Amino acid sequence: MPLTRSAALTTDQSRAAWTAIILTGGAGTRIGREKSSVMLGDFTLVEHVLMGLPSRVEVIVVGPDLPRPPRPVTCTRESPQGGGPVAGLAAGLHLVTTEIVGVMATDMPFAGGLLESLAQSIPPGADALMPVDTTGHRQPLCAAYRVTALRSALFALGALTGTSMRSLLTHLVVAETTSTTLDAPFDKEVLFDIDTPSDLDRSRAIMLERKGRSHG
Repeated sequence: MPLTRSAALTTDQSRAAWTAIILTGGAGTRIGREKSSVMLGDFTLVEHVLMGLPSRVEVIVVGPDLPRPPRPVTCTRESPQGGGPVAGLAAGLHLVTTEIVGVMATDMPFAGGLLESLAQSIPPGADALMPVDTTGHRQPLCAAYRVTALRSALFALGALTGTSMRSLLTHLVVAETTSTTLDAPFDKEVLFDIDTPSDLDRSRAIMLERKGRSHG
């Protein structure tokens, strides 16, 4: 069973009917350090993700401890550590009590606000709803899932360590969405993910552009 390292959960009775799982355990080989600790402006990538989520949502962080998270979270780890996103997802799912879960990787600092729209929009008959980026690729690490279906899919996989998200999706009925089909449309920058130093430079430019638009 996963170890709960920090339990500062909100007791607000108006909390959301979905839970967020944030996966922060990536080694960040191409960027040279753990992605969760990478700075973007004044905050780390994981802090950007956490601040982008609605305050009433219960958040489970799978990965290294967060000494001073900007909001209440519960931290846990996959076993063994470094087992990959599917193993991390399974670890976080052990702590979920809602029927819907939103899943996000820590390297998507602009996507936190999108997760609620996904969680509230899974269509009937679908097990998951995920956005499709401008290149036509699904984003399973920025998606909403029905918890019962996700648990069944994880069970069907058997071994989880090193298993790809693509393998997990073969056991789910997945609905796709684009910026034109959600109540809260997202722009092309929302799904930008950071894998390399050049991606980090681009994300800094995006952040400045977004600040300029908001001030305008």
